[in-house]
Amino acid sequence: MIRFRRTSTSVAAVATAAALAVTLAAPPAGARTDDLAGLWLLNEGSGQVANDLSFSGNRGQLGSTSSADAQDPEWISLPRLFLLKRAALRFSGSQTVRMPDAPSLEPDGVTVLARVRSTGPGAFRYVMSKGALQCDRASYGLYTGEDGGLQFYVSDGTQAHLSADAGSALWDGAWHTVRGAFDGQELRLYVDGAQVGAPVAAPVSISYGMPDGDDFFLGDYAGPCASPLGFIGDIDAAAVIGHYDDDAGLAQ
Repeated sequence: MIRFRRTSTSVAAVATAAALAVTLAAPPAGARTDDLAGLWLLNEGSGQVANDLSFSGNRGQLGSTSSADAQDPEWISLPRLFLLKRAALRFSGSQTVRMPDAPSLEPDGVTVLARVRSTGPGAFRYVMSKGALQCDRASYGLYTGEDGGLQFYVSDGTQAHLSADAGSALWDGAWHTVRGAFDGQELRLYVDGAQVGAPVAAPVSISYGMPDGDDFFLGDYAGPCASPLGFIGDIDAAAVIGHYDDDAGLAQ
């Protein structure tokens, strides 16, 4: 695993690179390291587009329209990395970045990763989600759960299978790298490279083609909910890796 040395001036600057390196060093069993389905560094700093640097073509649109609207998250500036501009998105609970449904975002085994900070997003708030079944569950999601902590889950079409919970102490106003992983057999959650609790057995297949939407959302959930389920806090970068296989074969 690649190790990065922290210094007082470079923690924020190297966080995104470190997070991505950790993810690609330890993909789920059903994934190859070249299966990068989406990489959004969110360094644009302005505009309506979150570019996908994975070459999978999963470009995101801020808000509900191609023009500025109330559902746009706010661009915020971060310290530069040498001469490179850095930025992040600030969500206040009802903002969204939407990536249209694509096969690359529907892998058999999946890892999701984000660099996040908050002082308390509350319960059932989504860092990211794929698809929606009413207000019940996504195909896979990274969210704060009923206790306002952080959990990763996958749905088999009947129920959601949840990872261990990172707990609400995670939301201390500092940046944290969070990662959820599913290999077809177990769910794992990591915070800043350390595994949270024990792996949770889930020998299931992820159910896609949800009836209330099948797009991928950053900072939000797509279901027809009376109350917003969007994240409250900042997202610096996000990624999805996995392996899409028409035969849904995970024994590789």
